[in-house]
Formats: sequence, structure tokens, C-alpha cells
Amino acid sequence: MRLLLLAAIAPLPALAQGLLIPPVKLLDTAHEARDQTADHARRLALMGDVLAQALSGEQVDAASIAAACPSETADCLVTFLRQRGGERGLFVAVQKSSTLILQVFATLVDLPARQVIARRELNFRGDNDESWRRAALFLAREFADGTGRAPAR
Repeated sequence: MRLLLLAAIAPLPALAQGLLIPPVKLLDTAHEARDQTADHARRLALMGDVLAQALSGEQVDAASIAAACPSETADCLVTFLRQRGGERGLFVAVQKSSTLILQVFATLVDLPARQVIARRELNFRGDNDESWRRAALFLAREFADGTGRAPAR
């Protein structure tokens, strides 16, 4: 599966070095009866892995963030990522509205300037590994040039 993932993302142009990606967050408002905590943890990690590989970024582990920014305010996160040598930070959150409807909110930040470079919102269908992987690949393409301008299609 890892080889398929690498083949799928290989054609994307890489961002310049210095992209840091905190863990992808989930807001589950679907209120489904079945506990999907393990499935969602795996899918959040998958989305982070795909984004990091596709954009030549580095994921920042949750424990480091929790130690440095327990309240995870935007100011603290930007400062923390900048201190780690980041030039840009990609912040991603997924909201699950139902089993079939999920939305991704992504913000690319110029860390030294402390300014938003670009924002993207996208919807995807299906709460399964493949739909999350495809959403991550699509999002990576949107940020592939490092400015948030989508590449020509």
C-alpha cells in the first residue's frame, strides 16, 4: 500500500523545505452510535502522512505541541513552529457532519511573517480510508506550489 501511496503522490511538485504540519484535527458532529475513535485516529494520521509526503513537509508530533502549547492557541502554535525552524505551517481540521459528509479546512501560514498565505475548504464523501487519502491528495495539489495557488489543471 505504501508503494501505491508513493506512486500516487510522486508527480506533485514539492514545496520548498521548511513546511511543518501539526497533527490533523477532527471535529465529529455526526453523533453516530458506533465508537470510531480508532478508525478516526488512523485516518487523521493517514491524512497527515499523505500531506507530509506529497508536500515534502515534516509532521510535528502531538506530544511536542502539547508540551509547548497546551491550549493550542494560534499565536503559540505559530511561534512554536517558527522556533522549530519552519518557514510555513499547514494547519488542517476535518469536520465530520455524517457518515457520508466530511469537510476539510486547511490554512497555510507564513510563519516568520505570521500571515495566512492561503485557505482551502473542501468537502469529501465517505468516512473510509480511501476517501480520506483522496481528500489529502487533492488538498496537497491545492498547496503544491507553496503559495496556495492551485497548479494548472
